[in-house]
Amino acid sequence: MYFHIQLIDNPETPEKRAQSRPDHWQYFDDHVDNFIARGATYSDDMETFISSVLFVEFDDWDAVRAFIANEPHNKNGVYQDVIIRRWNKGIAGTQREFPRKDDQVAWYFRGFAKPGMHAMRMRLLEDHIAYFAPYDVADFIARGGVFNDEGDEWQGSANLLCLPSREAFQEFLEAEPFYVNGLYERVLIERYKFGGRPGQVV
Repeated sequence: MYFHIQLIDNPETPEKRAQSRPDHWQYFDDHVDNFIARGATYSDDMETFISSVLFVEFDDWDAVRAFIANEPHNKNGVYQDVIIRRWNKGIAGTQREFPRKDDQVAWYFRGFAKPGMHAMRMRLLEDHIAYFAPYDVADFIARGGVFNDEGDEWQGSANLLCLPSREAFQEFLEAEPFYVNGLYERVLIERYKFGGRPGQVV
């Protein structure tokens, strides 16, 4: 089973992140085979940290909840909020295989579906996949749908995509079938930075 996890820091205890960072890195290294992608979101100028985002694979809900419960930052009280959602993996490979370039600008996109959009999503799915296809090899780091806990009702999207600017991302989005047809109640677009230790490819 695939999951998308958002980890929101507690702004009142910023010192805790540095305290548990070495153990956090080691813990994630120990679970490397569970990761599709991991990193952090920032303001557009990359100056202000917003959140950590993870895309992972575990056997079931109990396994992913145990993973988060034992994560060193979480045990140390770094996070104000932990959000775990079912997710489907839309493309092959992981972030580790994604081709890196010095001038890359990466984005995290989270689309929150309006209630009751599952049937409309299924009708538009072929067009949606066809629209994404030219970006799948060189631009998408990870992409997929967000679902309810049972995995049978679409509730939005969570994607990582490289495009040169926010304007370029907005232009990309304005022709995307789900967006054009009003499936999203709201969307979140934030700069994305690959995770891991300095110099590490994860």
